[in-house]
Amino acid sequence: FFLMSEGLRLTYLDVPGYAESIRLALCIGDIPFEDERISYEEVQKRRQEGKLPFGQVPVLHVDGKLFSQSAGILRWAGRQSGLYDDERALACDEIEEAMNDIRIALRPQWYGAALGRDPASGEPLVELSDSQKEETLELLCSRVLPTRLQMLEVRLGTKDYFCGDQLSTCDLSWYVMCTGLQEGWYCSKVPPSVLDGCPNLVKVAKRVAEHPKVQKWNEEHSKKSE
Repeated sequence: FFLMSEGLRLTYLDVPGYAESIRLALCIGDIPFEDERISYEEVQKRRQEGKLPFGQVPVLHVDGKLFSQSAGILRWAGRQSGLYDDERALACDEIEEAMNDIRIALRPQWYGAALGRDPASGEPLVELSDSQKEETLELLCSRVLPTRLQMLEVRLGTKDYFCGDQLSTCDLSWYVMCTGLQEGWYCSKVPPSVLDGCPNLVKVAKRVAEHPKVQKWNEEHSKKSE
């Protein structure tokens, strides 16, 4: 484990989003950390002040040093907590990348723009018209998401977790995505029915939700809209 004299501070918005799987990994590993939740206005302020290495959150302070990029932070947290190791790395990374394909497809809905947000200002780039948003949503719900999710369903098979019988960081990421789709906060206009053909994926999310430390975390932190 990484020896820390000054502790950890994870900074993100007050929503699950890209930080929740990291929070859960640290929680499951009994690794103390400061869960700093800031407003989007504060994100903009820190971006303008050059305090965000890539203009975005989450960021992690480790022993006084600042690190960015959620995927890298999650892998680091997973190693500290025993949820990510060399034996599982390739299988786990494969699933994470497949979920990232889904996130990329959702960005036009999240931001209402073809290119997401300007990395310097945070403003939407190439804003979509109402008709383009409607067409994008229809294709997401009828083709893109069902196909991507079915690929994950097939890859999972009948295993308890994506990497076998052990909980891994990719299961935490999937739990956040799945529950967000079920509850309507991951992408507000995408219906839970996109998961109808994926019973085993839903079971994985349920197993994660039933983990005692995840249950305790959820009792103490209510989920809010992304």
